[in-house]
Amino acid sequence: MRKILIVCNHFAPDNAIAAVRLTKIAKYLRKDGYSITVIAEKKNNLLKDKILEMDAAGIKVLRIENSERQKSRTELYKRLINPIKEPKFNDLDNRIRVNTRTGKEEFYTFETAYPVIGSLDYAAEVIRQYDLFLNAKNYLDRCGDFDYIFTSYGDYFGYFCGEYLHKKFADIPWIFDIRDSIYRYKFTPDYVSVFAKHVEKNVWEHADAIIGVSKGICRRVPQKYRRKVKYISNGYDTSDREGITASNTHNDKMVLSYTGSMYGGLQNLSVLYKCLSELIAAEKIDNANIEIRYAGNEAAFYIFRSQAEKYGLGKLCRYMGKLERRDALKLQSESDILLVASFDYNDGNGGVITGKALEYMSAGKPIISIVTGDLKNSELTRIISDCRLGCTYEEANDREDYQALKSYILKAYNEFMSFGYVKHDPDAGLLKKYDYRYISKRIEKVLNSLN
Repeated sequence: MRKILIVCNHFAPDNAIAAVRLTKIAKYLRKDGYSITVIAEKKNNLLKDKILEMDAAGIKVLRIENSERQKSRTELYKRLINPIKEPKFNDLDNRIRVNTRTGKEEFYTFETAYPVIGSLDYAAEVIRQYDLFLNAKNYLDRCGDFDYIFTSYGDYFGYFCGEYLHKKFADIPWIFDIRDSIYRYKFTPDYVSVFAKHVEKNVWEHADAIIGVSKGICRRVPQKYRRKVKYISNGYDTSDREGITASNTHNDKMVLSYTGSMYGGLQNLSVLYKCLSELIAAEKIDNANIEIRYAGNEAAFYIFRSQAEKYGLGKLCRYMGKLERRDALKLQSESDILLVASFDYNDGNGGVITGKALEYMSAGKPIISIVTGDLKNSELTRIISDCRLGCTYEEANDREDYQALKSYILKAYNEFMSFGYVKHDPDAGLLKKYDYRYISKRIEKVLNSLN
């Protein structure tokens, strides 16, 4: 039986979309006969993802937490920086900056809108991640009997552990899985970008295999190392919805639902609200028949609703709370349309595909995707289109997409008013490639190629 060591920050039962990918991969690799051991950061979340907890049953998981000294340093840093940071963080209107490359005004994340504070936050987090690695070293030193080392990047803990293990046990293949780009346009402040790009260079040179969750992430790898790279997306697991019964409690209203993060306002649904407000003003839609639901952090709901309020639709927004994932899946199944907000930029090489969009695939509901940025024909747009999942609006293609979005909303509304549901006919054949059972088989092919 081949043994795989997985190192990551997020793993079951963490109630976060970031925990899904690694837990599902571990689940299906274990079913296929691999022995799985996981080293993950210890989280103190009150909510647990019970579905993921069951998926991870029987998998050995070692939890690593920061040293007491580091915890004290982190708390001290927060006490010093938060009085300066919080007023700026909450002022969303002051995040508009002129992009020197395009000459256009754009919304920036807090990190890049305030690069000094953003860089301090970035450096503080890298130090915290390194402390996690130091606390894991005693166990890492005893990991010479594994057949594969599989580390995931979403935070630096996996990178630090993978680099150390690769130097210490050079004969064990190192697979580096990239869930989020290491250098992230619009997220990585300029003052620390050199560090992120240095880490990327180390990974390209030393990892035995590199897996990117999008083609855009894979394109960041220089051509000389491209032979190491495999594109393996996130996906969905049909078993997640077993035992979830959707109740029809809103047959008088068409419900649009959004579950997930707002990335500090970079996820922007304003164009959706604009379309709705124009259709309501033209008396083609009655706002009494519309409800827009949000599940996630309360601070993110404030952003979600503030975008709607600019078009007079704030009262249509309903906060559902921060839900355990089973409840979030139930909410999705009880909705008529699911909303996805994303962003994609040429300078980032494209390839931003939010994991929620793929989770939605198993809900059997149409999807409206809003993609901001300067990139046309983004990966998310192609997935929505190819799989016939619904409608996508791209800011970079506003002239054509705006009217298409407006027409789609009106068509969906008329279907709901006539039939009580919105028609949905996805391509079942294409959807199968995003099933985690299929994805795990592709991971196995990567492992076998390293023998």
